[in-house]
Amino acid sequence: METLQPITDEELFKRIKNGDSQAFEYLVKWLYKPMFQLIYSMVKEKEYAEELTQDVFANFWAKREQIQITGSLKSYLYRASRNHTLNFLKRKKFEQNYQRRVAKEMVLYKEETEDNFFFRNLQTKIEEAIESLPDSSREIFKMSRYADMTYKEIAETLEIPVRTVHYQIGLALKELREKLRGHVRNEKWLE
Repeated sequence: METLQPITDEELFKRIKNGDSQAFEYLVKWLYKPMFQLIYSMVKEKEYAEELTQDVFANFWAKREQIQITGSLKSYLYRASRNHTLNFLKRKKFEQNYQRRVAKEMVLYKEETEDNFFFRNLQTKIEEAIESLPDSSREIFKMSRYADMTYKEIAETLEIPVRTVHYQIGLALKELREKLRGHVRNEKWLE
């Protein structure tokens, strides 16, 4: 490769704009290290700095025909490096925030799913326990807990003494406590 004689920014850019790959190589050799250092000072990671520096040069080459430079070539590329890096940092911050949000939602979803599983499992066990009660206890218990009937209303509906309703509810609760022991966190509703 022949070396370029010292030329002005304007002449160098004109040659690059016309597709002179040798002029572009000269530009890369001239500005790669200082642009890399600028970008590295912003991202603090060598791999990212190298990738971003290469991106700036690749974008410059790809868009060379549309680019208009009024000042120095070096200033233009420094500004392009800074802007490209700031955009990268914004995207990276957005992605990190998004990942944190997704992780948080996954934890909440997992907790909710575990709670739903626990609830469905418990609900099934309660229904099975209630259905296993003797017929008279089951009917009275359901009237009390599901239909919200008072003991007096149950006694009148079934035409039995209120004492019998008390007794049957007591038996049902005792049996349910035994069957649901260890499955129910708050056994208050079984009182």
